[in-house]
Amino acid sequence: MSADVLGYPARPASRVGMYHSDALNRPATHSSSDSSHVKRPRSTPGTMRVSFQNGAGSPARMHRPKTAASTLSVSPRSECDRVFQVEREPTRRHNLESHIPHKRSAKAPPWMKNVEPPMVPCVVAPGYLLSRSKSKFAVTIKDEFFDPVIDESQKKQANNERESLVGQLQQQISDLSLYLEEERLNHRQTKQKAEDFLKDKVEEMTNHHKDNIRELQEDQQEEMEKLTNTLSVEHNQYKITTEAQITKMKKEIEFLQGAFESYKSSLHDEMNEKWNKREQDLNVELEEQKLNSLHEFKAKMMQEKNSERISSGKEHARNLDSLRKEHKKELDAVIRRFSNVAADLERLKKTTAELKEIKSEMEQVKTAYDSTCQQMANTTRELADARVKLMSYEEQFEDKVSSVDEKYKKKIHDLMRQNIELRRLYVEKCEELYNEKVHSEATRVKRVSSAKEVMHSMIKSKHKANVSLSPAVQPSSETQPNQSKPDRPGSAPITRVETDSAQQFAGKFEDILRLEAEEDAILSPSVILPEDSEEVVRMRKELMKDIMEKAKEVKEEEDNADKEQEEEDEKENDDGDDDF
Repeated sequence: MSADVLGYPARPASRVGMYHSDALNRPATHSSSDSSHVKRPRSTPGTMRVSFQNGAGSPARMHRPKTAASTLSVSPRSECDRVFQVEREPTRRHNLESHIPHKRSAKAPPWMKNVEPPMVPCVVAPGYLLSRSKSKFAVTIKDEFFDPVIDESQKKQANNERESLVGQLQQQISDLSLYLEEERLNHRQTKQKAEDFLKDKVEEMTNHHKDNIRELQEDQQEEMEKLTNTLSVEHNQYKITTEAQITKMKKEIEFLQGAFESYKSSLHDEMNEKWNKREQDLNVELEEQKLNSLHEFKAKMMQEKNSERISSGKEHARNLDSLRKEHKKELDAVIRRFSNVAADLERLKKTTAELKEIKSEMEQVKTAYDSTCQQMANTTRELADARVKLMSYEEQFEDKVSSVDEKYKKKIHDLMRQNIELRRLYVEKCEELYNEKVHSEATRVKRVSSAKEVMHSMIKSKHKANVSLSPAVQPSSETQPNQSKPDRPGSAPITRVETDSAQQFAGKFEDILRLEAEEDAILSPSVILPEDSEEVVRMRKELMKDIMEKAKEVKEEEDNADKEQEEEDEKENDDGDDDF
């Protein structure tokens, strides 16, 4: 197993002791699969080079690496006097990020996909080095693993080299602490200058914003005056046109009223002529029917009388013949009375029976005559009643005509009222449609403006978070790592005083942007009149369709009512004709 596993070129066995110094300069080791190496931190001086080979050139024994705490605690003068004045990194980071909203994201940032976790070296045994991470393991076996026996002189030499290495590292740490303190002092002055610059910038932006607001108010006032003048002119023109239309409609109504009166008078005359003609026709028909009925009744009565007279003559002759026969029979019977009494008795019974039949027939003829006379009297009485009803109809003709006129007047008034109601409904629907269109457009404009304000504030906050005001020297392209790493912003506060001032100053830009957005929303016009959209046209068509259907239903109801009234009038006329 070679040394390429740790990610650096192989060394000869005589230089294995230099691994410890190289490992201290490297933050972590990588496997051979990762071609990129993690560079040193920017705070470490780039010109410092230390060699830890002994004079004999023999390899030093590798021991477990010491931590920073154990290294600092070796000598009492290994730390700077101003170290305790500097706030520790975890506390600074916590105070810095306390007012910044955390990004709740379940996914890791995209740059973390290409970054391998650092390899942590661990000495298991002399010459046996184990490096591991979360996903990889690397093992390095050196010559010490096969030659474990080391002389006492080599051990002492290794101890001396380690002590010299510890001293040099302590010196480097003290130098780095001083360098860090100087950088922090420089950063404090830069931050104060940046605060002054930002205050001046805020005042300048506030003044500029006030000037813009004043100009917008003046422009809006001028536009309002122009709009008021145009609206007053349009209102006057509309008023003049409406008054002209009203006068025109009044004239049309007067003309229609005159035409209706003339039509009414002509209709009244025509109806009078028709009724007079009808009355004359009815009188002629009545006279003809009366003469015909009288002629028929007279002919019938004469026929019945002649038939009755002939039948009575025949009956009388028959009776006389029968009486003669009976008398002759009686004479014969008287002659033969004493000869046959029983035959005479039977003959007498027959004669009495025939006499009774003749009397009953005579009574039937009398009853038929009486019924005929009664029917004639009833006919004359019905004729008198018909004449009386005809006179009453003639007297009530004017009342019926007036009732018909009142009915048509009522119908005309109902139609006019319905027309006015339909116009009012149409105007209300148009007004509702216009209000809905204005409201929807206002909400859309408000939503767009709010979205713009939110995007503006997000862009501002993003620029604010990414701006770095630190004057520190940027690392060269050679020392920069190939993979992007999340660094702490250079403008972040360090001490507690700076952290408190940053917390007090945080959020002012967002308040300023919010105030600007509210003022823009107040000064922006609240009503925008766009062109009619497809939805508005569709709603107008549906409204007109509903109005037409309503008018059609009203018309059908009126037609049904007229038909029912005409049927009732026809029934009344039929009843009057039946009475005639």
